Amino acid sequence: MSNYIIIHKASNLIVKLIASSIKLKDSMKFRAIRVSDAMLAKYDKLLKLKSRNGTLVDAGELATVSPAFFELLQAHR
Repeated sequence: MSNYIIIHKASNLIVKLIASSIKLKDSMKFRAIRVSDAMLAKYDKLLKLKSRNGTLVDAGELATVSPAFFELLQAHR
């Protein structure tokens, strides 16, 4: 099963995580990016810091702490 981070295109916020056995496709409003367990761990760490004040993690914030995620964002344009 693969893990996907779902990013709202207009705001660039990570809105959801999905584990799926089928490949997800992008929609008009959202991008689905397949990520590794290491990237999920970094996302979880950022989310714990953000969730204290009720905000979501921006994809750019995750890209700054995970060079591999940054590369996926660049390739997924």
